[in-house]
Amino acid sequence: MGVSRRAGDLIMKVIRKVIELIATKPDGSMDPLQTRTLSQVPETIHGALSKLNLEGHTTIYAACPVCHCTYKPQVKSGCRIYPEHCTNRHKPEAGPCNEPLLRNDLDGSSQQREPIKPFVYHHFADYLAGLISQHEEEMDKACDDCVQSLQHPPPTFINNVFDADFIRTFKGPDSKTLFIDRPGKEGRYLFALNIDFFNSEGLRVHGATTSCGIISMACLNLPLDIRYKPENMYLGIIPGPSEPLLTDLNHYMRPIINDMVDSWDKGIHFTQTPSEPDGRDTRSAIAIVVNDLPAARKAAGLANFNSHFYCSVCMCYHLPTRGCTNFDDWTVRDHNEMRKHAEEWRDALTSVEQNKIFQAHGVRWSELWRLPYWNPTRQLVVDSMHCILEGLGQHHSRDVLGLTMVEAMAKPQEAPAYSHTFCPVPKEAQIKEREAKHVPQIHALLVAPVKGSSPTEVEESLKKLTVQLLTKNRTPLKFVVDDLGLTVEPDPNGKRRYAVVQDTDGPYKQPIITKKELVTALIAWVSTMSLKVIIQLSQISSDEQCLWMLKISH
Repeated sequence: MGVSRRAGDLIMKVIRKVIELIATKPDGSMDPLQTRTLSQVPETIHGALSKLNLEGHTTIYAACPVCHCTYKPQVKSGCRIYPEHCTNRHKPEAGPCNEPLLRNDLDGSSQQREPIKPFVYHHFADYLAGLISQHEEEMDKACDDCVQSLQHPPPTFINNVFDADFIRTFKGPDSKTLFIDRPGKEGRYLFALNIDFFNSEGLRVHGATTSCGIISMACLNLPLDIRYKPENMYLGIIPGPSEPLLTDLNHYMRPIINDMVDSWDKGIHFTQTPSEPDGRDTRSAIAIVVNDLPAARKAAGLANFNSHFYCSVCMCYHLPTRGCTNFDDWTVRDHNEMRKHAEEWRDALTSVEQNKIFQAHGVRWSELWRLPYWNPTRQLVVDSMHCILEGLGQHHSRDVLGLTMVEAMAKPQEAPAYSHTFCPVPKEAQIKEREAKHVPQIHALLVAPVKGSSPTEVEESLKKLTVQLLTKNRTPLKFVVDDLGLTVEPDPNGKRRYAVVQDTDGPYKQPIITKKELVTALIAWVSTMSLKVIIQLSQISSDEQCLWMLKISH
């Protein structure tokens, strides 16, 4: 029904209450058979799953609240026994973390202390058993169809992951036979691994406050229409509230990688399956690891996408190669060399040695390197949602085409009426920073189109321009006037003010040029430039030109 477990528990209790009311006699008593039957009706979803043995096989690890190291419990007399403190060394030369792992209070149902930060791991074999019990036929058919398709040339358009060259050439544990070529009754299954982090409290204006992660897998053998249904997905939760940094993610990946290594080397035997009542062996592998860019680099132990080693596939390095589209010169990285450097980083005795290896090769140790077939140049994939929809598509729509609400509601920018090369404010100019910002604004006003086609309309437009220029400070106005080499005429109606200037011949009074006088000089310049443009376009008669000249002179 798609409801939460808490809502499911409510429904279960209501159902049990209805049965109890029906079975109760008018005097309030019940028959012994009805009493016994009612006692077998579970009140919670957990109780129903337990009675039908449908609960998944899980192990609760104790995760260190500081360094994220995980510890598997030892089961003694039905109790889980964990170490008291974390013994992980975050750096090779550092001492043990020694952070407490367990709560001080005891569980009421048993004499055992619970982890401060539990990490619940769902065993891969248990998940695979449930998957085979429902979709064994479809999962085997995918391999059979792919083997038959090898008799034909590879398709030019890939619409099925099993048509890809990597899977059609993916070797099995013996490094000879094709992995999907099933010997006898053995099942061969491929999975896509995904790791991602999200804010469990929802999106916030100021960014994520808590971060939880998921480790999920989808079986590529399943048809696409059911592959990503929740009931067919493997899911593990990385507890918050903080996201593990750098190689700390390895602690949460280690249990699933342990199972995947065993399922590759030894295989998993099921005593009974729908198509094989006598049992069958299976082998599984992680074909691709699909993440967004940050999670992909963290999971694979590679340098971040904004580092010098910005590509996980080729040898492109540092700024000189960024933006280079000559793909014929791109060289694929040697995954065997990458494995060697990752192992060197893991075995380094000091963090200084680890940093040198990472700076030189951009590789750290990742649990994925424990998979014998792991090749990040071919198996590490950036998912289409982040890469195309949220990446390239969003950039093209928002940044290139400007299809945003801000752009839609913004007033369209007018094209300048003419171009003029203005002098920018030099660094040595005696102009304050806040006043220097007015200079390009004045430049934009001077080259803006003058509205109107008649002298009256033009005069009104110039009056508006005058008001706009008067809002600017005097210092930037004088800088623009001096840059244009304009002559400032004193205002005959204005009251003159003077400043005392010291010269070699002694002090003398120098008239102070007002903002109004500076603006008047700039308006005259705009009028002259506008007339030149109009005459060059030859859109007015000689009589109108004379009238314009009179207006400008006035």
